[in-house]
Amino acid sequence: MEQQRCTCGAVLPDDARFCHKCGKPQYEEDIARLAAQEAPPAPVPLSERPRIPISSGISFRNSRAVLISLVVAALAFFASLLATMLWAPLFPIVLCAAGFVAARLYRSDAAEPLTAGAGARLGWMTGLWLFLIVALLCTIAAVYLSTPQGWEQAKAFWAQFPEMSKGLGDQHDVLSTLLMRLPFLFFLLTLLPGLGGMLGAKSNPRHRPSP
Repeated sequence: MEQQRCTCGAVLPDDARFCHKCGKPQYEEDIARLAAQEAPPAPVPLSERPRIPISSGISFRNSRAVLISLVVAALAFFASLLATMLWAPLFPIVLCAAGFVAARLYRSDAAEPLTAGAGARLGWMTGLWLFLIVALLCTIAAVYLSTPQGWEQAKAFWAQFPEMSKGLGDQHDVLSTLLMRLPFLFFLLTLLPGLGGMLGAKSNPRHRPSP
């Protein structure tokens, strides 16, 4: 009787299911079972893969939020100057409107709803950019007024407006007042836009249909 051999050339016992030399299975059911175990899992179709929502949130790492808040802050700066010249009570309204507009612009094409907290952060970012603009201009003005020529030109300008120059004080008083108001301005310029951003996020909420 001819002895059973493996494809590797090893002589196998009559009841051997696997080759003792190379480990190859000798029966069809063993070959099929091992092939099924070694086969890679079938890939999941793209349409059936679970969607994982990705959101960077409202922060300075969100380029869209940074761009919108910066543009709105620049526009709010000029609007606040105009409001102050026309009627001083319009100034806080403009600040609230800046945060409101920033939230509405961001929400207009957002992939997910804008919460009240996210709207407040966006408004706060808008107010922060506005404060940085004001702080930079105040610093430039303080440096300019600290020079004799700048102070003389400022007094000549203020002399044309007697109501504005009342109680102006000397050069040191003006510089101190200008710089000491910065902390109050930071509080005002960030709080009111933050409130406006919260209102902008919650007003007329729009629910997008789920895809």
